[in-house]
Amino acid sequence: MKKLIFAVVILPVIVLAVCFNTVTAEVIEHENNDKESHHNWVEYSTDTTVLEVGSHEVSYMKNLLRYSYVCDISHKIITVVYYCDEHDHTKSETFLDEVIHSEQHRH
Repeated sequence: MKKLIFAVVILPVIVLAVCFNTVTAEVIEHENNDKESHHNWVEYSTDTTVLEVGSHEVSYMKNLLRYSYVCDISHKIITVVYYCDEHDHTKSETFLDEVIHSEQHRH
């Protein structure tokens, strides 16, 4: 009898609690102003930077002897700045162009 009361009374309460805890995502559409939506982006400048980010030790075997050396690692980062003369806005993009190792790794 107690199990039946539990099933009839408590189970719907648990189901309702779970239903109320669900999250619904709402998509908000932004009104596009015609003036702001069309930019005349032109590449304004480009900057290249090389950053030293660390090093690691490389070991290899040759003629039954173990050799090791340190390889320095650098990242070549490029930043491009764009300009819109129509709205006097700028934007930039930065990306990793290359990972540079100071030594060629022997296999």
